[in-house]
Amino acid sequence: MLYLIDKPMAEIGLRTAAGDPEARIVLIQDGVYLSPDVDAPVSAVARDVDVRGVSLPPDIDRVSYDDVVEALVEQEVKTFV
Repeated sequence: MLYLIDKPMAEIGLRTAAGDPEARIVLIQDGVYLSPDVDAPVSAVARDVDVRGVSLPPDIDRVSYDDVVEALVEQEVKTFV
């Protein structure tokens, strides 16, 4: 399942994703400020990273909004935005 996570809802979103062995997390908007400690692949929207001037840890991949939209169509989503 794909989890879209923004900073205001991060605690509950990350806690929910932690219980999902198939979780894939995408940090969006102010969520790019987070460095989640989860056992799941984590990506951040590149445009949001650039606009906020954030340096991502090496374990967080950059993805485009187009990639996120494609993933939204392909799999189930829980949003914490």
